[in-house]
Amino acid sequence: MTPRLGRIPYLNTEPFFADDEVRAGSVVEVPSRMIDLARLGAVDIAPLPVVAAFDHPDLFRTVGGLGIAASGAARSVLLRSRLPIDHLSGASIGVIDETATSVRLLKVLLQFHFDVSHATFVSLDQPTDAALLIGDKALLRRRNLQAHPYELDLAAEWHAWTGLPFVFASWMARRDVPSDACDTALDYFNANLDSNLSDPTAIHRRRPDLGLSAEAVATYLRTFLYRFDDAAWAGLERFQDLDARLTAVERVA
Repeated sequence: MTPRLGRIPYLNTEPFFADDEVRAGSVVEVPSRMIDLARLGAVDIAPLPVVAAFDHPDLFRTVGGLGIAASGAARSVLLRSRLPIDHLSGASIGVIDETATSVRLLKVLLQFHFDVSHATFVSLDQPTDAALLIGDKALLRRRNLQAHPYELDLAAEWHAWTGLPFVFASWMARRDVPSDACDTALDYFNANLDSNLSDPTAIHRRRPDLGLSAEAVATYLRTFLYRFDDAAWAGLERFQDLDARLTAVERVA
């Protein structure tokens, strides 16, 4: 079986791929909609938002201990606000429609870390007090300091609060995908990680659309953990617990 691979169109997923037919033939979609494609069987293996495993444990399994995590600032998961973050109770927060995990991380931080409640989450095209951006849009979009004098890097705040990395996405497979197909894909991803992280110039060449220097691309990519260690797994477990607690709170509210 040749598995159908998913690819998130963000710079921080490029290290898993080479400039080849595998990358060209992968199914490209943003995180929130990649979950739907995987559920429907349009992709077999993909870097899914970690909440996919929380919500669909019978459908997906993590493979290889690979994904996207940050032990500190990620620079591309940002809340920009006209109010101090701990003053957002009752506020309206715009959320980019590409997010699945980051919006739930934001809700966890607001509820349990900042003691902010009753915020309303709406689309970005509505009037808001704050806005959550992720991916390349967060990385590249300049902040209007007058409109949004306050900025929160969610991964940095999580790490400062818990002392643990935050895992945004993990390579997952549908449970009906054979193990040998997963192993072949993992060999491909691991080989590319070794090559691309030691010399990210190929990634810089393939993404001229970003307008970033080679040095900026390398600096950004090296902020992430692509192979999970014990701390990353502990951070994921902590987030799953808090996400479940948040769900319980929301059901009572």
